[in-house]
Amino acid sequence: MHLTAEQIMTKELQHGAATTAAGPPRDVTMARRGLVAAAHQFASDAGVEVLRHGGNAVDAAVAAAGVLMVVEPRNGHLGGDTFMLLHLANERRVVALNGSGAAPAAATPEFYRSRGGIPQDGLLASTVPGTVSCWALALERYGTRSLGEVLEAAIGYAEWGVPVTERLHRLLSLDAPTYRKFPDSARVFLPDGHVPAVGGLFRQPGLADSFRRIATGGRDEFYRGGLTDEMVRSATEHGGLFAREDFASHRTDEPAPLALDYRGYTVYEQPPVSQGIIVLLALNILNEFDLRSLGQGTAPSIHLLLESLKLAFEDRLRYLGDPDFVDIPLAMLLSADHAREQAQRIDPRHARPQMLPNAVQPDTTFLCTADEAGNMVSYIHSLFSGAGVVLGETGVLMNSRLLGFNLEEDHPNCLAPGKRPVHTLNAYVVHKDGEAVLVGGTPGAHWQVQTNLQILTNVLDFGLDLQSAIEAPRFTVGDQLDTGSLTVKIESRVGERVIGELRELGHEIEVIGPWESGGAVQLIARDPGSGMYRGATEVRRPGNAVLGL
Repeated sequence: MHLTAEQIMTKELQHGAATTAAGPPRDVTMARRGLVAAAHQFASDAGVEVLRHGGNAVDAAVAAAGVLMVVEPRNGHLGGDTFMLLHLANERRVVALNGSGAAPAAATPEFYRSRGGIPQDGLLASTVPGTVSCWALALERYGTRSLGEVLEAAIGYAEWGVPVTERLHRLLSLDAPTYRKFPDSARVFLPDGHVPAVGGLFRQPGLADSFRRIATGGRDEFYRGGLTDEMVRSATEHGGLFAREDFASHRTDEPAPLALDYRGYTVYEQPPVSQGIIVLLALNILNEFDLRSLGQGTAPSIHLLLESLKLAFEDRLRYLGDPDFVDIPLAMLLSADHAREQAQRIDPRHARPQMLPNAVQPDTTFLCTADEAGNMVSYIHSLFSGAGVVLGETGVLMNSRLLGFNLEEDHPNCLAPGKRPVHTLNAYVVHKDGEAVLVGGTPGAHWQVQTNLQILTNVLDFGLDLQSAIEAPRFTVGDQLDTGSLTVKIESRVGERVIGELRELGHEIEVIGPWESGGAVQLIARDPGSGMYRGATEVRRPGNAVLGL
């Protein structure tokens, strides 16, 4: 397959630079009063500062997320979407927040079919942003601090600038060709016409101003206020379909989380429109097998993981859509009967053909937080691949989440006005006897559910500690850059014997570097007896940090 320069750079970002056969030793981070695990030290530090001054895990999550918009804007911004799973310690329950936006009222399938499909960039690829509404609802119902308080660090970094690391330089370079199409975007991300150099400062003053306005005016400033007017006016100038009512009618849902019993644990996932159900469908199939007896990292155990994921993806493609528009048979899909039927379709001696959605770009970030009271948060936000459009002076970088739809008539995920597309974003919380014992997740589009499944089985089936669970050799099915790829990419550390056995089972295997698999896993575990937290972070991608107090 021939890759463009942009795709090659994307692959480098996914895979990181680690090439040695053995990674550096890294211990878990331990703390009693709280932990924050995120993709950048500034974000983790902002969350810990909120905890240090009396905030809870929800407050810390929003604080860290705001900073991430400054230090890795491609992976999430005010123009994107957010999903949160919250474990509320006092109530011993899990809350799901769906902060995804809908298609504009003018976005009809006929409009896009007449134009040859949904474009890869520009505002015709955008849905209404959901992040600000999700933040506001999370803080109002479950936090202890205001938007103004938790956004202080993000405002400062956006106003005065953050150091341009090699990673930030690569992220900005990746989207530079798109930014150059839109003057407002180029002004923010390509000052003086160039990507900011490594070691320099990168500022987003428009974003800082919008943060301040949201801090003062709250959710209404973004969806019904002066900021709304500016965004809609700029969107119209850029050829977008947004009207003021599209923003005003947006809401954040609080649906019941999905839950599944697995090996004596309860695993919670995001409900639709998230495709987090894939993790639970695969786990339910694995409930029918003695995975532990096969051994971690062996060909038979990897084969079962791969086959269960294929079957789960088939269900996703067949049934998932916006539950406000389609009936999704969740009870049937998560039933023991369905799991048994799916398990019977697995041939332990041969791989089945694969069925995966179209490939998408990586542009997501995941973080998790925990506080002294035992509250824990699993948080993820994204721009999809990003429209590349900054809305005028607001500094708001828009999403391209409309690409999550298809234009197939009568399909549950077909585009419709006011409808939300199926999301790759998902995160999990694990309970044992009503107590939260683990939260985690990763970016990586369709690789998210695959990586999450591997981490969960590493911990729950094979008893690996958090850091070992992350560092264990990993696979990914398909490719984010090559639509329809049937290849299983697996890290070479799994060993020649396992690779050979998987090929004998009929899997199309591509051996990649020892630490080359995608993802940026963050994990926090809690010992219910002592209240001690343990945190671990990805070694395959630079810049991640777990900080505690």
